[in-house]
Amino acid sequence: MTFSFIRRAYSIVYHCFAEVMGIPPRTVHQHRDTFDNMLGFFEGRVYYNLKNWYRLVRMFPGYHYNRSFMESMMGVKQSLFLDDEPPPISAAQKYFVEFPSLLRLLARSGWNFIRIRRIVEDFETHFYKHYDAWAKIDFDSIPPHEIMRLHGMMEEKMLWNWKAPIINDFYVMVFYGALRKMCGDWCGDASLQNGLICGEGGLQSDEPAKLMLQMTAVAREDEELKSLILGEAAKTLPELIGGDSRFSQFNQLMTVYLEQFGLRCANELKLESFSHQDQPHRLFEIIRSYLRANDSSHQNSDAINRREKNIRQLAEQQADDALAKFRSWFPRRLLFRMVLNNARTGVKNRENMRFARTRIYGVLRRMLRSIGGHFEAAKILDDREDIFYLTIDEVWDFVKGTAVSTNLRELASMRKREFDGYRRNVSSPPDSRFETFGMAYHGNVFRNRDVNKEAFDEALLSGIGCCPGIVAGRAQVVRDPSVDAYFKGDILVAERTDPGWVTFFPAFSGILVERGSALSHSAIIAREMGIPTIVGISGLTQRVHTGDAIKMDGQAGTVEMTSST
Repeated sequence: MTFSFIRRAYSIVYHCFAEVMGIPPRTVHQHRDTFDNMLGFFEGRVYYNLKNWYRLVRMFPGYHYNRSFMESMMGVKQSLFLDDEPPPISAAQKYFVEFPSLLRLLARSGWNFIRIRRIVEDFETHFYKHYDAWAKIDFDSIPPHEIMRLHGMMEEKMLWNWKAPIINDFYVMVFYGALRKMCGDWCGDASLQNGLICGEGGLQSDEPAKLMLQMTAVAREDEELKSLILGEAAKTLPELIGGDSRFSQFNQLMTVYLEQFGLRCANELKLESFSHQDQPHRLFEIIRSYLRANDSSHQNSDAINRREKNIRQLAEQQADDALAKFRSWFPRRLLFRMVLNNARTGVKNRENMRFARTRIYGVLRRMLRSIGGHFEAAKILDDREDIFYLTIDEVWDFVKGTAVSTNLRELASMRKREFDGYRRNVSSPPDSRFETFGMAYHGNVFRNRDVNKEAFDEALLSGIGCCPGIVAGRAQVVRDPSVDAYFKGDILVAERTDPGWVTFFPAFSGILVERGSALSHSAIIAREMGIPTIVGISGLTQRVHTGDAIKMDGQAGTVEMTSST
């Protein structure tokens, strides 16, 4: 269900982006296969179809510059060169076709960049006008055909108007890429931009972690409350504590959390996940883990704020000192500051608008579970949750009468067996990058033929440094926060993270992630909190295990194995 939804969403959203950036409708039509296949689905995992991302960027003038910015934004480690790369252009094409097209793109981009704050404000006004109405609907009381109509309205009002986040992504791609290049060329340190972006403030994404720390602090000071959280079954705590007037301060914070951030959860970008609004006891499990942690020194919002401000100040001083060495230091400093301020604005906007995506997922999740409930009651499915083993089109086709197969029970059952096989193979998933030939699902092994497997046995791993700082300690590998909620390490090690992991970040002194880029959610939020972070570390979760002693350098992007238990 998740893949079928996001595949269509990507197609719609990037059609909108091409329209906004002035790509001719004829060109968009010629590349409709590119828009419809931005993603792939292998062994239950979603992958970017890199060739089509390069083809998308190639539609815009300045491809050779934009491709490097896209690679940095997506965390692409090795450039891809398309088989159908266009031949070198003639001088006439360069000056009479490419150059005017580039000027038009620059004019449109410049106009959008000048208006970026207004564009974001208008988007948020439009979004919450509709979202606030949909959030109040009791979908359980509505028949499936009416829910289908509301979903169509949501797609029309939201996805086809998702221009602001994509314009802002382009804005971030350009200014973050330019800032990185300036830091390398002018300051002699391409990683300096990580410290410069840190500590911007105003991010909705780090508020859940700060609220969690406040609730933990209240519980730590109240022995009765602490005893209940540590001693009672987690599923009983929302009712047991929520109805007790003795814990009014804690309950007020919990109410605020559930109202504002309750849609956040681990794996929140999977529609089949349950949010904290659905299962509030999971918040108590996280608080319990904080209370049980051997080292509570990281659990301090004030300390986090001081740390991030210190990182930012040191980076700014380093940049100023480097720029002062140039004879033309004043114009360089003005240009550097302009690029830096725009990069900071874009990154902040990007994170805040991602929360709108979380809210859309929340509404869609409720819609689908309501339809699943109707299907279960009508004996169409064995269980409400089986709805997530179908695609969105299969559900609507069944409702409309356009389904090729009406045996949804057997279809869901077959896919459940298939996905159970993927889960059993969790120790040997497809590589993070691979190439397919011919028919994608036939005769391909989903392995990167160019990767040097022996490199994983070395004592030093490397990735993309996202937040400076050197940390030595024990690793804790977390694959699913809902299962591995107990904090028993100093450095978080994960294959991937998503926005719902943010409440776990303050429990660790360092963060290592196998996948991701310098602009992925984990990198941005950890950087905002001043937690040393490295992402994009190939082979991380195969090489590092819970209990291993490691040393990480968040600026250099290196991880050193020191010993094991």
